Amino acid sequence: MDKEDPLKKIRDVIVGIFAGRSIEYVEAELRELENVFALILLGSFVGLPSPPSMISLRLLPYMGREILVMYRRSERLDDALYEMAGLFDIT
Repeated sequence: MDKEDPLKKIRDVIVGIFAGRSIEYVEAELRELENVFALILLGSFVGLPSPPSMISLRLLPYMGREILVMYRRSERLDDALYEMAGLFDIT
């Protein structure tokens, strides 16, 4: 009779939970890095110093998705603190 060790089951569950949460954290960090990238290139609209124009123009073709993301975020931008609290399950 082949019995699976209960400690191995518990370990597998814990590893699965941590793996799922770590993916969520990496995805959240990727979203924030995309926002920072867009803010660096388009920061002059909000008063931040921007890179030289030629660099911005060369990177502009890659900004299509970022502009859509910024537009969608601005539509639902109510409370950034609430979004971060939701990420860490603080309610």
